[in-house]
Amino acid sequence: MSLNLSKIFLVFFLITSSSYAEKVTIFGTLKNGTNGGVGKADSIKLIALQGAMLPLADLGPQSGSFRFPSIDAPDGAPILVQVTYLGVNYNKMVPPVPRFRTVAQEITVYEMTNSWDSISIKSLMQVIREKKGLRIFKLFLIDNKTTPNKSFLSVEKPIEYYIPKTATEVFAQIQQPGSKMAIPLSTPEGKNLGRILDRAVLPGISELQVSYLISNDDDVIEERLLIEGESGSFPIFVKPGDMELEILSGGTSTRLEKDIPVGLSAYALVASETPKVVKMKFSGGKAVPAALTGNPEIVNGTILTTWDTSTFAVVGFLALFFSLSFLFVYKKSTSTVKPK
Repeated sequence: MSLNLSKIFLVFFLITSSSYAEKVTIFGTLKNGTNGGVGKADSIKLIALQGAMLPLADLGPQSGSFRFPSIDAPDGAPILVQVTYLGVNYNKMVPPVPRFRTVAQEITVYEMTNSWDSISIKSLMQVIREKKGLRIFKLFLIDNKTTPNKSFLSVEKPIEYYIPKTATEVFAQIQQPGSKMAIPLSTPEGKNLGRILDRAVLPGISELQVSYLISNDDDVIEERLLIEGESGSFPIFVKPGDMELEILSGGTSTRLEKDIPVGLSAYALVASETPKVVKMKFSGGKAVPAALTGNPEIVNGTILTTWDTSTFAVVGFLALFFSLSFLFVYKKSTSTVKPK
């Protein structure tokens, strides 16, 4: 019996040892992207990305450069360098490759602004009929065009999006410019009955992704166009394509016919009154397999969402919203915009 126990402990030791078999020394420089000078950090953390976010080490305030002591890291796992400055996290993912881990990591931080003057938001929604209800996906492109570059966060007027009170299986994440991973978000309630993005938006275009489920018991869906209504009309993609949208109150919809990805139908929703509260219902359409099967996992530094693949077929349309109105986009020929 004691021999068997010894074998078990030996196997356990080998497994745990192999999972922390890599010695790494992470170092780098800090740059201030607002004034071009030396960057500062209130703290810096090292986090291993291996099925979860595993803290490895942390440093206190730093200026200009940083260096962690040599540490044991999970073999083959990406490492996240997380710099915190003025309450904002700036992340740099280091792949599990020696040539990336043996060079200086350059991380840029920014000063802060709470002004909306250089912030614009474009969005879309996709509705998918599943067996147990309607799966809603919302995608927001948040464009921070501050000059000089600054991170944006407003406490008095935060970025607020809508999720119905009856929604379940709520999930939100944001992918910042230049980042290879999306970060899961909490969804605190806002003063306009929406949910608040309680994280600073870095310079460039960030993607805010939201999903939730509306039960079959909820026949009527209420939609409040908060940041959803920033571009005037709010595009709604529907799957399957034969599912019909009916506006009951608060707005109008126009069915879009050209350049729609295969298997979908699409509408442009416009609110007709303020506050922008629209009540709608969806009828018809055969249920499709569930788009989400659980919470996302971190695999090689990327948070996988298992979102319905047709969602990404419409992202190309959204990118054009920054220079074109929604209806104009859909009047363009397929030679200009082709769904993937």
